[in-house]
Parts: sequence; structure tokens; C-alpha cells
Amino acid sequence: MKYDVIIIGSGPGGLFTAYHLAKTKLKVALFEKGKDIQERICPNNLNQTYCLKCNPCNITCGVGGAGGLSDGKLNFINPDYPSTFEVGGNFLDIMTPEKLAKEMAKVEKIFLKHGASKKIYGTNVDKIKEFQKKANSAAIELVPLKQRHIGTSKLPKVIKSIENYLIKNGIKIYPKSEVEAIEVQGKKIKTRGGKEFYYRYLVLGVGREGAKWLEKIVQKSHIKLKDHQGEGGIDVGVRVEVPSSIMEEITSVLYDPKLKIMTKKHDDYLRTFCTCPQGEVMRENYDDFCLVNGHTNPKRKTRNTNFALLGHYTFTEPFKKPNEWGRSLAKITTALGGNNPILQRLKDLKWGRRSTLKRIKNNVVLQPTLKTAVPGDITLAYPGRIVDNIVDALEQIDKIIPGVAGDSTLLYAPEIKFYSLKVDVDNEMRTNFSNVYTIGDGAGISRGIVGAAVTGLIAAESIQNRSK
Repeated sequence: MKYDVIIIGSGPGGLFTAYHLAKTKLKVALFEKGKDIQERICPNNLNQTYCLKCNPCNITCGVGGAGGLSDGKLNFINPDYPSTFEVGGNFLDIMTPEKLAKEMAKVEKIFLKHGASKKIYGTNVDKIKEFQKKANSAAIELVPLKQRHIGTSKLPKVIKSIENYLIKNGIKIYPKSEVEAIEVQGKKIKTRGGKEFYYRYLVLGVGREGAKWLEKIVQKSHIKLKDHQGEGGIDVGVRVEVPSSIMEEITSVLYDPKLKIMTKKHDDYLRTFCTCPQGEVMRENYDDFCLVNGHTNPKRKTRNTNFALLGHYTFTEPFKKPNEWGRSLAKITTALGGNNPILQRLKDLKWGRRSTLKRIKNNVVLQPTLKTAVPGDITLAYPGRIVDNIVDALEQIDKIIPGVAGDSTLLYAPEIKFYSLKVDVDNEMRTNFSNVYTIGDGAGISRGIVGAAVTGLIAAESIQNRSK
């Protein structure tokens, strides 16, 4: 079978590449190793969009990508605040702020067309200034993004609407079709089972789930990588859970407040990420460990709010394998929890003792939303420097959001964000092979739903122009 364009991976990068090409005359196919979006939803409980018993990989694989069953946060730059230009990836290396704003506006328009929430956060200038003043007084930077929140229960419907649009406009989608091999010189791919497909243009958008696969492909195909691979570091921290009333004032203005903190003792950089107002902590399964994450289901709101608190750690010679170090931490932490995440009260962490089920139950106001997390001691897995930074950062944040560093605050581990290899691309997302593009998080180019979608649009625009 021959196609003008083959896209591998149907996360936001792949979907938006196909979306832009949908009304061209090009013959386009989209290959995805996971299931279609409606098949990823738990058949036993339609209100629960993930089910570890049914299929553990549903959370990270399938049409919609890892973000398809996520909290559905859409982060956009705020032109009045230059610090927001970093959102979604390091795009200013390959495009101007004006170009970035234009592409993000296209992404936003498409999401709105297919059912995304019309409510937008980050527009209350007076309140933002008030929070910034508090943050600055505590030596913290507040990044006031413009945000939309779709929600875990609604996002699959938005993804399905986009998918239906693609199919209606001639895009061929192959779910449950894992690509095993690529021959760049022969311009063909081979799926599991031995089927071969030929292309003129190839777009690799496999997300972080496919990062290992992509690493093998680029090495075998001699696709060039950026210099100094492995020096990008890794993000390690915890998922913090507090009563939603503590966070309500700031989350009503900035749904997912982004805070940047430099810790006092070690002078390390930490950030808050993925705030889930009235949400739940959830687990993500990987091959030999699990991680924690969070989401908010508008149909099943809780009394708690959770967010990630992550520190960025880099290494010096001779060590250049931060992802392996992170995986080791994740394995140890998961093992200590009996193949489950660990849960610890902040009070117990400070006192140097493990949390027990009895101590957790003593939290009158706050009870954990992730019921499978096992009370334990994070310090048995995490190095002292990381623990110091967690306590330090929470105490600083407490000056802006009183109560965050309370004794009953719950900490879940492991929360780790791995950085993918960085493929060397030009400002059109092209590799050293002019007909091969890499996009999205898996290629180390973007972070998050909107950033990945932007890379997909840029690649599609290039393909459309070059195929004329």
C-alpha cells in the first residue's frame, strides 16, 4: 500500500498533523499501536476513563496518546508575560514568539471546534498581579499562562470528534497497528505481522511512550540527534495532595498555577506542574514500575486538590544516563510499596518516620484519593537532597498558599518526568532526511498537549508546501 504521508503515533502531534492535511489532496495514513479512543474507556464503568484491570497500557497508548485520558489541560502563552513563551517546549529556538502565538491560536481554535471548554483561565489581570506580588515576596516566580480545562470525562469525546473529522476527510487510521521497522532509504514501514506500507513523507510522533522505540529507529536509520545527549537531566519529585479549599483562591484564577522555586539549602530548581482542582491522584503502569499522576473528572469531583512538585536534576561527567537513574528510583519506590506508589504525610516525612495506615486515618480533613497507595517512607527510596528540596519548596509555597505545608499534607511517590532524546530538526521539524519529520514529546521537542499539537501543524504545513 502506498501513501503520500504516513504518520506514526496518534497523540496530539500525529492527530494535528493529519488534521491540517485532511483537506489536501494527499493520501494520508495514521498508524497507532494502541486502541481506538472509545476502546480505551473502561467497559465496566463508563464514568471511569481508565482501568488498570482491563488494560494497563490504555493510559499511555492509543488514539489521543498519553494525553487522551488525561486531565485535558490546554496551556497557551500569554503575550503580556514573556515567561509564558517557554510553555509546551523550547520553541523559540526554532520560531519567533509571533509564530508560536499564531500556531497555538490554530490549536486552540481546533479544540474549541470539537468541544473543548469555552472557559479560559489566566485573564484576571488584577488577581494575577496580586498573586505575583505574593510569589515574588517569597522568591518564587509565577508563570501566568492562559489555560483551558477539558476534564478527564470529556476529553475522549473531544478526541473522538477530531478522529471522526479525520476519517470523514479521507485520513486512514490504523489502530492496534504497531510499526516494527522503518526503512528510510526504501521509504517504507513494516507493521507487526509483516505488512509493508510505502510513503513519500514520514512523520514520527510516538510520544514519550514510544521514546525507547524511537531511539532504536533513529540509531538504525542514522537520523541525527542533538549534541550532548543525556545532559538534559530528569525531573523527580512527588505528587502533593491538600484540601481543595486551600488551593481554591488561586485555582479559580489560574487552573494550573505554575510556580518556579529555587531551594534555599541546595539552590536547586523546582516547579509545580499539573494541578488538579477537586481531582484524584492516579497511578500509571510501566514495564517494571509505576508512577503517580493526577486528573480531574468534572462528574466525580473530590474535596482534594493535587499537584506535582518536581525538581530538575542534571549530572556531570562521567554519568550521562539520567533516565536510567530515574527508572532505578521508580523501581525502588514501587518495590517498597509492594508494586504500588508510596504515600506519606508531610509531618511524618519531617519527623523522619514512615506513615502508617493509622496515621493517615488521623488526617480528619484530608484522606487520600489514590486508595491503592501504600503508607510508607519516601526517604528509603529518594536521596536526601531530593527530600530536602521537597520540604524546602513546600515551605516556600506555603507563604503564597497558606496550608500547603501543613502536617496533614499528603505526598505520593514516585512522580518522575523522563526527558526524551532530542532529534536534530530544522524549523519545519525535518530531520537530516528531508522527507522524515519528528514531532512531539517523544522526540524531545515539545511538552504537553498543545506543544505537541503545534509541532504537528508545523510539520504538516511543511509537507503541504513541499508536495505542491
